[in-house]
Amino acid sequence: MRHPCEQSVARCQLPVCSFQTGGVWKLATENWQLSPDLSHRCRLVYGPRRQQGTVSGVPDIFDEVQEDLRAEAARRMARRYSGAVVAVVLLILAGTGGFVWWQNHQKATADAVALRYIDAARDADHDAPGAAAALSSIAATGPEGYRILANLRLAALDWQEGRQPQALAAWQAVAGDGSAPQLLRDLATLSRVEHQVDTGNPVLLRQQAESLTAADNPWRPMAEQVIALLDLRSGKPAEAATLLKRLSADPLSPPAIREMAGDLLQTIDIPPATPKPPATPAAPPSQGPGTHG
Repeated sequence: MRHPCEQSVARCQLPVCSFQTGGVWKLATENWQLSPDLSHRCRLVYGPRRQQGTVSGVPDIFDEVQEDLRAEAARRMARRYSGAVVAVVLLILAGTGGFVWWQNHQKATADAVALRYIDAARDADHDAPGAAAALSSIAATGPEGYRILANLRLAALDWQEGRQPQALAAWQAVAGDGSAPQLLRDLATLSRVEHQVDTGNPVLLRQQAESLTAADNPWRPMAEQVIALLDLRSGKPAEAATLLKRLSADPLSPPAIREMAGDLLQTIDIPPATPKPPATPAAPPSQGPGTHG
């Protein structure tokens, strides 16, 4: 590689380009060459006259040459890496655009499925033909939330049409699905319990309903109503009445639940409590024959 000053290393005294000092010249690539203009200025400033002491008092010229060298190095590096910088910027823009497009696509897909589910559920409420097929399609290909909702609605259809074992199995499958949202799993448990209030084991059903009675559970009022019905079936009207009184006065319960609890409360005939017999006073201690008054 040619020396930038076109002189021997021994004669060149340029600090910023000398191979010994490690200045700007070192920062450039090994194939970097000074422009003819800078090479000429380098020879003028750092040529033989510097060795003879004739260039003392020209630090401004030295600084100017150093600045020119740095500027040319920066320009060369900018030209070399400008393509890579542009590519990185384009890649970032493409990634951002792709992410925004994917979000919009997901939202549009979810909105379309929501409309399909609403139409299918409304058709199922009116026994319209094709409702079950539409719900089955959503349950097979829809997003997770709507897939589970469709399965729950299909289970209710099975129950209405006399396929109770299939309905109970579907509710049990959703309740035991660890990947499903807890809100929908609890809804499946509630549906399974309330559809067996008249036929299922009251003890087991009560245990399942009690798992939904936490204060922060949105299904708590419905679960407590089911527990009251199970208590009535088990011959515990007092316990049922206590629970229904609390529900009818609970401001956090839905209005329909409060009204239903009040109506059920009016139908409960609670037998009066059997009064306890008065305590028999204790007999005075008997006195022995040797005791005198």
